[in-house]
Amino acid sequence: MKFEILSVGKKRAKADVLVAGCFLNENAGKKLETLEPAFAKLAAAIAAKKRFEGKLHQSFSSFDPGYCEATDVILCGLGEKKGYKDGCLRKVAAQIARQAKARKAATVRILTDSFCGAGINEAQAAAITAEAFVLAGYRFDQYKTKKNEDGESSGDVQAVEFLTSKKQNETLLKEKIRRAHSIAEGVLFARNLINEPGNVMNAVKIAETASALARDKKISCTVLDEKKLEELKMGGILAVNRGSVTPPRLVILEYGTRYKSRGTICLVGKGVTFDTGGISLKPSKDMEKMKYDMSGAAAVIAAMGVIADLKLPLHVIGLTPLVENIVAVDPQRPGDIIRMSNGKTVEVINTYAEGRLILGDALAYTERYKPKAIIDLATLTGLCALTFGDKAIGLLGNNQKLIERVIKAGETTGD
Repeated sequence: MKFEILSVGKKRAKADVLVAGCFLNENAGKKLETLEPAFAKLAAAIAAKKRFEGKLHQSFSSFDPGYCEATDVILCGLGEKKGYKDGCLRKVAAQIARQAKARKAATVRILTDSFCGAGINEAQAAAITAEAFVLAGYRFDQYKTKKNEDGESSGDVQAVEFLTSKKQNETLLKEKIRRAHSIAEGVLFARNLINEPGNVMNAVKIAETASALARDKKISCTVLDEKKLEELKMGGILAVNRGSVTPPRLVILEYGTRYKSRGTICLVGKGVTFDTGGISLKPSKDMEKMKYDMSGAAAVIAAMGVIADLKLPLHVIGLTPLVENIVAVDPQRPGDIIRMSNGKTVEVINTYAEGRLILGDALAYTERYKPKAIIDLATLTGLCALTFGDKAIGLLGNNQKLIERVIKAGETTGD
């Protein structure tokens, strides 16, 4: 997808769709009076009849080949200006992306300043919209012989144009959009890893994928194989993987060694490529979703790529222990006692509780870096989903300031 910045004062070709935002009870056509006077007049008449009020997710559209900017114009409701936040705009932008795709629009033009308000400036509005367009267009359909079997339109947006009247904002908009695009591409990279089936994206394959990413992003990558894990006495990783014919791996990605003096941040992601529960077998219902138990590892690998793209002034180590918790060969048993890499012993009561074992070894390994912060992405799929649903995550820590920063980051990004 291509992103462009256009100036209101310059001549431009007609787009397929023009989009503007409107807050609750605002003059519906005012911001389009100059660009699309015919549509602005129509929007004002519709608003007078209360058929469009600017409520969040409400929309009004009109098609006319005679329009100036685009043959199709969409007016999007943004809700109350007072409660307008990043999350509102993300949802509206995703809605716009879906509407554009349904219209098979190749080019979408956004009247950027019409989406500003309540602390969201033009650059932020452009960045949020760009990210939402990339994410909203995602589909994992590479294994389908027929695409769009669900009846969804096959039209894909090729270009999003941000129309601005402020010349001085163009450079800032370009940089914000570039960063947003990099982050969104990182999210798609993680989604693709997660959505691959367990018989494809196993420990060895994920390690190879991480190595390829590292080469592309010019960051350091070390892969510890089974022999090295045994040398390091990583009993947790080895015990969980005992039942699998696929050997385990520990992937270590490193970025920003020049910034070591500022302190090191370690990201640790759980990488169980498929989790049957082992001998303590999970119920068969929904077990196919246990391919998602490597989502923490996928998030860490993708994040390292994005960190490199954005050239952040940080020293970051990403560690992903990769195993498969099944019963094909000689699995660990309830009652087994294993020794971890730091010398501590663990009695296995339930082989379902495998994540803490592999993360224990990975977390112990971080000691050599003397990190100032460790963020552990555990993807405790069962109980967290049962407790919080899709509304929140389980967040624990021993540093309240770091916890608050993570929460704020999640609120800002909508995660």
